[in-house]
Amino acid sequence: MSKHVLIVSPIPSHPQFQGNSARIYRLNRMFQLCGYQVHFLYFGMEGLNEKQQQEMERQWDYFHFVKPEGPAAEPSFDEYFDIDDWYDERISDYVDELCQTWDFDVCLANYVWFSKVLEVVPETTQKVIDTHDVFGDRHIVAKEAGLEPVWFYTTKEQEAHALDRADIVLAIQDEEKAYFETITTKQVEVLGYVVPYQPLVSTKNEKIVIGYIGSGNPFNIESLRVFQEAVMEVPALMQRFKFVLGGTVCKAFSELNEIFDIVGLVDDLDEFYREIDIAINPMVGGTGLKIKSLEALSYGKSLLATEDAMVGIPSFDALHKSTSIKEMVNNLLNLDDKRLHDLLQNSKIVFERYNSEHINNFKNIFG
Repeated sequence: MSKHVLIVSPIPSHPQFQGNSARIYRLNRMFQLCGYQVHFLYFGMEGLNEKQQQEMERQWDYFHFVKPEGPAAEPSFDEYFDIDDWYDERISDYVDELCQTWDFDVCLANYVWFSKVLEVVPETTQKVIDTHDVFGDRHIVAKEAGLEPVWFYTTKEQEAHALDRADIVLAIQDEEKAYFETITTKQVEVLGYVVPYQPLVSTKNEKIVIGYIGSGNPFNIESLRVFQEAVMEVPALMQRFKFVLGGTVCKAFSELNEIFDIVGLVDDLDEFYREIDIAINPMVGGTGLKIKSLEALSYGKSLLATEDAMVGIPSFDALHKSTSIKEMVNNLLNLDDKRLHDLLQNSKIVFERYNSEHINNFKNIFG
């Protein structure tokens, strides 16, 4: 007899053009691959077009949709959001009706700020929060980095209240697990981002193509700005390498751009990664797991990254964890054919070890 999991999310699973939607899609698929019937309830914070709906209806065993009545609420407090500010009580009503029809083995809420749905499901249902990231004092972290806080941010006390609604809390990497364990007594487990290994043969180019693809969040924009500045200080790099930029970050970064060929929004990730030889992630700061690092590794690409871009992704290769963007650019300057070959092999090993660990973690948690 099949198990049933109800997954509630304010973010769609399709398309996977940003890290959070990719995370949601992969975790849903892991449930399916382990024999669960997936009920995906999408609260349409990011809208819903006909193509998206058709894709989600085809992919998941059951697709449910609740349409927001207006834009996301403003913060209840001067400096931060109440944990339930972005929650809509109509989700609780919808889930209550679903529970009259289905006996859910698991109910998983995406994000701490959607955890209120766990109060509706019966005690016999295992209650899980996939945190994605840390939201307690997120506004303080942003301001310390010289950035204006965006999206959702709250206090540690509010975040702790949300976590206490769950039976199991999923952290996306070890550092965040350690943090969550300081604010809740609930079981906290690490479950990273698992994606199949799908290596691509690169198109042959005159220059070595360096690629970055990502969303237009402030941390990505600032990291790209610093990376570009460091590259422009070493003109020889432009003679050997071609730099390509893809994703929604293109629109936000276009006015600052000096070195990148702009690709824009990418409908087919395979196509983007086939065109590049080396993926970069020059992230400085930020929280969560940098899914773009794992995505690049999953396509069989050599990866040059900073320490912040590899938090939660153990690696033995120094080129995966430069201590600064300047060091990362110097590594690029000194990259000869042998070191590039070794980096490619090491990138594959790092990915295989990571995937194996987190597949086992999922099986241990959910059977």
